[in-house]
Amino acid sequence: MSTRTALRDTFAGKRHRPALASAVSVCLSAAVLSGCSSLTPAHEIGPSGSGSPSAQQMVRVLETLLPEGRFSGQRGRGLGSGSTAPSASLVYGRDGNEAKVSVSLYRWGVPVPPLFLQCPDTAYAPFSRCTETRVPGGGKLTLDRSPAKGSEPSGVEVLTAQFTYGGGEQVVVTQTEMRPGQWPAGGDTSLPLAGGRLSAVATSPRWKPVLSRMPKPPDSERAEATGGVPGKEIARALAALLPTGLRVRQPAGSDGFGHVVVDDGRGESLVAANVQRWKPGDTRMAKVFEKSTTLPDGTRVRIAEEPSPHGGKGAVERSVDVLRDDGFRVVVMAVNARGYGLRASRADPALTLRQLRRIALDGTWRHLAR
Repeated sequence: MSTRTALRDTFAGKRHRPALASAVSVCLSAAVLSGCSSLTPAHEIGPSGSGSPSAQQMVRVLETLLPEGRFSGQRGRGLGSGSTAPSASLVYGRDGNEAKVSVSLYRWGVPVPPLFLQCPDTAYAPFSRCTETRVPGGGKLTLDRSPAKGSEPSGVEVLTAQFTYGGGEQVVVTQTEMRPGQWPAGGDTSLPLAGGRLSAVATSPRWKPVLSRMPKPPDSERAEATGGVPGKEIARALAALLPTGLRVRQPAGSDGFGHVVVDDGRGESLVAANVQRWKPGDTRMAKVFEKSTTLPDGTRVRIAEEPSPHGGKGAVERSVDVLRDDGFRVVVMAVNARGYGLRASRADPALTLRQLRRIALDGTWRHLAR
């Protein structure tokens, strides 16, 4: 594992979600990703029992939950189809609009990893428009409208309704434009299904018989690297440690990862912090800090300035990575764009390496993680 890869994969909630499966693969492949718990959904744990819903039944349920319209291109996958989630998809047309509508079912261990419960992180999905709603009975509904290509604010639009039951069962319904269109300012006119209708499909009890047949996975355990600090607390602490003269907005984050967008009058810049705990002497951290400076108290400091590993034309990331001798780790970084994967909006990140180093070594982080 390269140092560059290890640094890139430290962030919780690092992917925005057009497809849940991509987020699963990110967590399973990242050696030092924080915030990923036991991420094996039930459909990957063992075979289903007899009488499992078929691909045709999955498609039929989806069709019955949609308003009257034109259906074509139906495809499905039943519960007994190996390691892939039960799913169905079709092309749906109504009122002159057409979109691909798909549904996938999952069952997670509890507590469900925050990455699969919340709206996409705006550091990685800066053009996401998302709401979260708690539903009586312990369920949570998220409704997200994002461009299919997260780094561009136009083009093909994707509307996703995700409903997660308190027991870890999850229904994800997506609607994707067949052709790029003009994004409406506040409505759903570019897609045949409004957000409320898509949410009704996700929350329908018609999926419960399928979910109940999926084997129950083991309960989740918090990943060893996770600092356990809520992202918004990290964002608030980060804002308080910033130099004066910056306009600070959009505090956000996920477990162990917080960020803000700052502007010093020369353009917007993302500033983020990751807080983790590792076992002292962990070999993965030894690899990350091979080329670092050691302070008198044993603290190791790694400083880097390089093209952003998340992409974006002209994007540069500055980072300071601090590891205390007891395994407490803080990474503070700044990018010359308001989000990862975006084209640079200014010549350099808003903070210097010296400023990032001061923030990363500040005692606030230790107090915050207690």
